[in-house]
Amino acid sequence: METNFGLQTESDSATIHPFDKAGNQHSQESRIEARLRQLGKQVEGLNSDSCLVWLPSGPHVYDCEFDFNVKVEAVRWMLRIAKHMRDSAREVMFFRIQNSLQQLERTLQASEWASVT
Repeated sequence: METNFGLQTESDSATIHPFDKAGNQHSQESRIEARLRQLGKQVEGLNSDSCLVWLPSGPHVYDCEFDFNVKVEAVRWMLRIAKHMRDSAREVMFFRIQNSLQQLERTLQASEWASVT
């Protein structure tokens, strides 16, 4: 007679499928790509005017939409590069990508809020 108490160890729940980690990585990449597409759409809808700002090097024309587009494209390149890295380096790069996306999303939300008020 066997009694099952419903206890589960790590080895019981661990998968032996070699592509499980790759599937998880692929879903993370697809979520990041979706966030990048969403950011791109939001940036296109900014319709902000350029303005002249003074930098230490002199006057500079600041275009919010252009600057956001450059930053979103930089994150896209980070993702492309991360896809070719080994596991530990890829995880570090994904962490940086996540942080960059969060900063861009917060900044974009703040700029949209400021343009409304």
